Parts: sequence; C-alpha cells; structure tokens
Amino acid sequence: MNSEAGHEAGTERPARPGIPKIETHVAGLDDILHGGLPDGRTTLFVGGPGAGKTVLGLEILYRGAEAGRPGIIISFEETADAIRANARSLGWDLEALERDGRLALVNPQIDHRAVRAGDFSIQGLLAVIAGQIERTGARVVMLDAVDALLRLFPDPHRQADELYNLHNWMTESGVTTLLTVKAAPGGQGKPIYPFLDFLADCVVVLDQRVRDQVTTRRLRVAKFRGSGYLSNEYPFVITPEGVILMPVSSASLQHQPLGDRMSFGNGALDGMLGGGCRRRSAVLIAGPTGCGKTTLACTIADAAARRGERTLYVSFEEGAEAVVSNMRSPGLDL
Repeated sequence: MNSEAGHEAGTERPARPGIPKIETHVAGLDDILHGGLPDGRTTLFVGGPGAGKTVLGLEILYRGAEAGRPGIIISFEETADAIRANARSLGWDLEALERDGRLALVNPQIDHRAVRAGDFSIQGLLAVIAGQIERTGARVVMLDAVDALLRLFPDPHRQADELYNLHNWMTESGVTTLLTVKAAPGGQGKPIYPFLDFLADCVVVLDQRVRDQVTTRRLRVAKFRGSGYLSNEYPFVITPEGVILMPVSSASLQHQPLGDRMSFGNGALDGMLGGGCRRRSAVLIAGPTGCGKTTLACTIADAAARRGERTLYVSFEEGAEAVVSNMRSPGLDL
C-alpha cells in the first residue's frame, strides 16, 4: 500500500524526536539551525581571514555564559588579553563573566620554532581542559584556530589521530565543542585539513567576498547530522553589538491587515484618494526627475510628525541637512 494512502485526510503524522540542541542566542542563527547547535557534539566553523569565525564562536560562548551556561575559550593564535580587548569593542565584558566563574579563557603558548624531541601529544592540553571544566562546570568549549595546534605534528596521519583523540575525549566529557579552522585556498569552504568536516557533526561555512567594490559576509550550514536546517547562503553583518543574520528564505507573510485612512497632508490629494492612504500599506511614488517625488514624500512625513507620530525618513541621494534645507522652499520645516 502506498505509504501516503495510509494517512487519512486531516490526520497528523507523529512528531519525530530531534537531537538535543543548545541555543546560540545569535540573532537569526537559531532559526537557520532549527533550534541551535547539537548539544554534546562537535560543530566546525570554517572560513577565510576576516570571515567572522572567531567573533561568531565568541558570541555564542558569551551569550551562553550570560544566560547561565558556562563555557571555556581556548585560543591557539590570540592571547587572552587580545580576546578580551576585541570583546570590549563589541560591548562584551568577558572579565565580569570570568570573575563570576561562568567563563574561562585559556591561551596555550605554542612556539612553532621550538625543537621537538621524543613523543609529543595533546594529553597535557586535555588535562588543562578537564581542570577548567571541573572548575567552571562548563557545558561549551571553543577551540579557536585549531589548525595552529595541528601544525605541531608534521605527519598528516598524526594530525588526524590527535584530532580524533581530542574529538573523542570532548564527546566523552559530555561538552559541546566548537572548532574554528581556516578554509583551504580555493577549497570552496573546505577546511585546510580535509578530515575535519567528516569528523564534525555540524559544519558551518563563513566567507567574506567583494563584488562591485562592496564587501559582504555569508554563512551556510554545509552539514548537520540528525537535524534539518536551512541550507541556503545567508548574509550577515558584524555590528557593534554582535552578529546579525538574516534568514530570508524562512520569512513568512505575517503582516497585519490594512488600517484606517491616514492623511497625506494635502487636502486635494486626500480627496482624490478618498481620505488619504491606508495605514500599514506600501505606497510607491514614481515619476521623472523634478516632478516632486521628494517634496510629496516630505509632505507626508511632515503631516505625520504634526499629528504626533514618530517618522523615519531614509534618503539615499541627499544628506539630512540638504533635505531639511531644500524643503524650506515649499514651506516644510522638517
């Protein structure tokens, strides 16, 4: 029997259980990830220089710690002081969270010029992480620029072995792990170490591109074991408050119905339109140069302000002072 025929009209399929997730608290990202990152598993952030890997991971740790979810940040390239300073530029007070025991910054000093002798492993690093997890009760651990750690092992097979050991240890510890790694040159979002994206349960690719002299950042979820997700590329910006994503393909029509009439500030035009335009409507004013589009738009804005309504006027051609000055001629005191 056709599987679809077994479901009568009006009946609902039982909800499928999903994997546990943690919220990122990053604007738009949880919508793209259908709820957040996989809890107790490994997520990989891949991208070139300036793509936003460290900032995104740092915000996830910071927002989580603010919400009562302790975390640990381990950076193999930047010092702890540099991370704190970078966070302050975004308004994030990491020191306060460190004092409260909700966040820990670990900066292993890696000297790539040192002479290595004998067998070397990451067991010492794991011991440090274990101590910090026990001290803070951390649920999320971020390893920033993990490729810098792997460079300590010149043998590619040893690099893979040590990373698998790290991954298995973190999984057994029950913490959610975030790894940031550089993208391979020309690799279309592939990490510099090709085995990394097979290891991770969730892979998030970030890039920064320039087109027509305009720089944009994009985010794409390339993989998410055990979960659905929005798979398109999504633009994002790094603002003074943090990362903001715009999951445009998940947008839905939720606007309210049109409201009552609103005066345009011109009696004759209001009469032609039956009392003005409807509230919550979109009005297009079109015409050739010099026909009065800007003057009409400013008349509408002026009328709304005189009614005591707050008005936002966005101009793409003239500065604010120029608009105010020009509108004095038709008698509008903006």
